[in-house]
Amino acid sequence: MFLLGVAALIAGAVLVVYGVIPQQQANYQFLAAMHVPVTDSSGNFILSPENYFKQQYTGAGSVDHVVCSVATGGWECYGYQFIGTITVFSTSSMIYGAGLLAVGALAIFAGRRWSNAVIEAPTTRPIRIRIDEDICLANGVCVALAPQVFQFKKNDSPTIFAPMPEVMDPLGADNDKILEAARMCPTGAIIIEDEETGERIHPPFPKN
Repeated sequence: MFLLGVAALIAGAVLVVYGVIPQQQANYQFLAAMHVPVTDSSGNFILSPENYFKQQYTGAGSVDHVVCSVATGGWECYGYQFIGTITVFSTSSMIYGAGLLAVGALAIFAGRRWSNAVIEAPTTRPIRIRIDEDICLANGVCVALAPQVFQFKKNDSPTIFAPMPEVMDPLGADNDKILEAARMCPTGAIIIEDEETGERIHPPFPKN
């Protein structure tokens, strides 16, 4: 997200700069309109209505530019005379550039917020680990993923029930590994809280 935001900022800046650079554009004055048929007076097909317009035009001024569009029975053509150049700016480039700058800034802001959230929760925060034995299935996923943290309880007497896991060493693995083990628990029996604030980290409380 952050890198996309940077790319959008760069592209937006380029477009804005391009938009504020003055450019010279040809300026034309309208002369006349003419309907150009499909064939000429000799019955020959007119392949270039623009050239036909220039040849048939007899009004004042010189035809320097012709624009034609398809019409019924031929073309509708408009002749223009070149009268100089004018200075223009690319308004569309400035608009699109400003839009990209805004999108880039939002993407960078969101990327930094998301990145900070990933770093803070719960990689470096002191945590408290509890196991809810009422919903624990004792399938051993947590023991397999973080054996230095979780161990099965030792039963002093024979029993038909599977031994429950318990927290042996809350500092036996980094917080990311512990959180991974908690997320892999199918019933969400592993509860992780912020040691200082008591804030629930995992599993999240259901939304109303």
